[in-house]
Amino acid sequence: MILAHTDGTTTPLGLTLILLGAACWAGGNITASRAGPVNMLAYVVWASTFAVPPLLVLSLWFEGWQAMAAGLRNADALTWLAVGWQAWGNTLFGYGVWGWVLARYPAATIAPLALLVPVFGMGSSALLLGESLPGWKLGAASLVMLGLALNLLWPRLQSRLRARGRPQD
Repeated sequence: MILAHTDGTTTPLGLTLILLGAACWAGGNITASRAGPVNMLAYVVWASTFAVPPLLVLSLWFEGWQAMAAGLRNADALTWLAVGWQAWGNTLFGYGVWGWVLARYPAATIAPLALLVPVFGMGSSALLLGESLPGWKLGAASLVMLGLALNLLWPRLQSRLRARGRPQD
């Protein structure tokens, strides 16, 4: 549905990178769930250090040292607040809690809840940034919510239907 509503600027490379990102997210989830009940904050901190070298190389390659230095020089308080939120709020807290939950509960139970991320992203961008929320976006969000509801509620509904069909002892 989203691909049908792009403005024509979607490229095969961009789509490939998104799919590669999803595959990496899945791989990270598998690794975190197999880590067992460990200190997830320390796990996230150490895992994050491995992201620094490739991100630095990619930034130098795509942006160049001058653009990176200018970005640091011109960063204001709001920029540093955003960096802090990304580091502490999203990375340490978000991934730490997510990894903690993955290590303790079956992935099939909690992983579908990650599908709520784009729904909350669209809603918060409309609420906080004034972005438009056309019907097709609401339809896409409804499809996600319907899929989650079916995934979470269908097994319960099936067991209740089976229980009603059996004679009482």
